[in-house]
This record gives sequence, structure tokens and C-alpha cells, in this order.
Amino acid sequence: MNLSNALITRRVSWASVYQAASVAGLCCPVCGAAQEDELQVLRPCIHLACCYDQEAQQFTFKSDDFKQRLATTKISFTDELDAQVLAQLGYGDELLALELTRAGCWSRELFTFNFNVS
Repeated sequence: MNLSNALITRRVSWASVYQAASVAGLCCPVCGAAQEDELQVLRPCIHLACCYDQEAQQFTFKSDDFKQRLATTKISFTDELDAQVLAQLGYGDELLALELTRAGCWSRELFTFNFNVS
């Protein structure tokens, strides 16, 4: 066993984003594609790993890779999705998590983007 790898803690980059009601939807930081249309219907690009509604505590989107990671790790959580859970799924520096708060309705959604997808 390589002890240097065992001692390294995976870290997922996390940022909170506030969005005014009049601002266009969130865009992918990798390819620039809008993740929602004008009616806020999700239009995920290939880089979106998952979208999680923090208030309703449910996923609105899971990529195939994300589903596989959930199934193989058997991680369960009953609250908000956070950087620690994402790291337990095997994500690290390749994942950027953006927690989006929308003005007016104050919903909080977590959009996670995988920079390793091509």
C-alpha cells in the first residue's frame, strides 16, 4: 500500500453563487454552455456531474458517471450535498461545485462540473 496516497485527502472546489432574478442562467465553466433555458428547464452539458436541490434534498440530474460512483461507494446522506460527500465519491480537483442561490425564490441548487470529461 502506498502510504503517501492513503494520507492525501481529496478536495473538491466549492463556491457560492448569488444570481439576481434578471440574470441569465448558469453556464458551464468548462464549455460555456447554458445549463438552463429561459424557463429554467435543465439542459445539462457533458461536464455536469449532478444537480442537487439543497432545499428539497433531491437530485434533479445525475450523470452516468455520478450514478456509478453513488452505486459503487454506497454512500448515503440525508441532508445537503457537500464537498465532503463529493470527495467520498472519489472526486477531487477535477470537480467544481457551484451552489447557486436565486433571488426572489431563494432556492439553492448545487451544480457540479467535472473538468475531466471530454
